[in-house]
Amino acid sequence: MRRLAVTALLVLTACSTARIPRIPGDPPPAVRDVDAERAYQELLEKFSSARGVYDNLDTKVFFQASWQSKTFSEARVRREGLFKAWPAPELEKKLAAEQARLADATEFFFAVHANDYRFDDFDRPNTMWRFVLVVGDEELVPATVERLGRTNTEMRSYYSYMESFWVGYRVRFPKRALNPGQGFRLKLASALGQAELPFTAD
Repeated sequence: MRRLAVTALLVLTACSTARIPRIPGDPPPAVRDVDAERAYQELLEKFSSARGVYDNLDTKVFFQASWQSKTFSEARVRREGLFKAWPAPELEKKLAAEQARLADATEFFFAVHANDYRFDDFDRPNTMWRFVLVVGDEELVPATVERLGRTNTEMRSYYSYMESFWVGYRVRFPKRALNPGQGFRLKLASALGQAELPFTAD
């Protein structure tokens, strides 16, 4: 019976959908308006997805990503405006600029925590990872993968799941129209393992 229990535990921890553990530490920045903070965190959760790759009890790599939908990107810019005390005209200019920037791409903020730095090479031409966006029967490769660097206060202001030693990326795929309620996913695969991060269009 004990052997069966241990086997079940190993199978469970090898699953790429196991919950990512949180590390206690300083809380991320928050706006003073409690209702606004709660609303933003709910949107962040709605437009984000997380998975881990494990080898039995050994963690290999954690992934979290946030889809830059029109709804979420607008909320993110407005949150930046609250932190930086932008006047209304500047906020409107920033909102318009962000929508223009995203007009020709399906973009994600992508965060990685690897227990070996060699596993974190997503921006390199010879990366060990196959990284695609799956929409229906189509698989799209990234147009650009930009490494933003290690976790900092700015990243944590908008992506509160970022913790110490995580690395952020900006990943842009060719633009695809997504209907409300349509599912799509990021798929990652390498010799380490595979993970799929699901999303639903709003």
